[in-house]
Amino acid sequence: MKNEKASVLILVLWVLIILSLLSMAVSSRSSSDIKLAKYEADSVKSLYLARAGVAKAIAELNKDNSGFTSLNQDWNKEKEFGFGGGVVKYSASDEEGLVNLNGQVLKKENLKSLGMDDNLSDSIMNYKNIKKRDKGFEFMEELFLINGMTKDIYDAIEPYATIYRGDDSKVNINTASENVLMAITGSAIQTAVILDYRDEGGVFQNDTEVSAKELDPNIFSVRSDFFRIIAGASFSEDKEAGKVITAVVDRAGKIYYWKEE
Repeated sequence: MKNEKASVLILVLWVLIILSLLSMAVSSRSSSDIKLAKYEADSVKSLYLARAGVAKAIAELNKDNSGFTSLNQDWNKEKEFGFGGGVVKYSASDEEGLVNLNGQVLKKENLKSLGMDDNLSDSIMNYKNIKKRDKGFEFMEELFLINGMTKDIYDAIEPYATIYRGDDSKVNINTASENVLMAITGSAIQTAVILDYRDEGGVFQNDTEVSAKELDPNIFSVRSDFFRIIAGASFSEDKEAGKVITAVVDRAGKIYYWKEE
């Protein structure tokens, strides 16, 4: 009799242990499902909030009626706003302050000034003018299809080059970096004249002011219509649940490049 009671007790204990383990497993699974659902919800909300950041940046650019674009204007400041518990930060950079690889009058010398050697510069010009012709580069990574292009070279020139503004070769004299100015003018003296003028607070507002500095207005613009917008949003402290959108747009809101991460 005692053996039977002991067996029953052991059986009951095993049943309790098994039920406890099952309860823990169900609880853990439920907790994981809840976390996953929250992560997915935060990701979706972050994506739409990031899109709102891009739209707001475009609206602000579209309202700018000034006749020139410079780095000390409002568009060049990072901004943020909150909505429904989430926060989005957005900023813009001038796509017309870059060397346009699809530019109609792009020259081999422009590429060499960006740091590419003679052979690679020739290969890029041949690819652009013979293979692509009027179509032009359709995405920046297309450069990797050209013999001699490496990741190191691409990473070095990518911050100074664009393909997203038609065949216009002009560069905004008010926003272009020193490397871009050197690539366009091919002159350290002219580059220094521009940078010194800007450092002193000067802004080129029209072609007459460009010519007054003995610079060629045919290679420079003073107002930009193409911008790269980066908007990052999050509804969670988990950075992986946040979303970042990079877009190249014109002031009217037409999209030339769009990437969601």
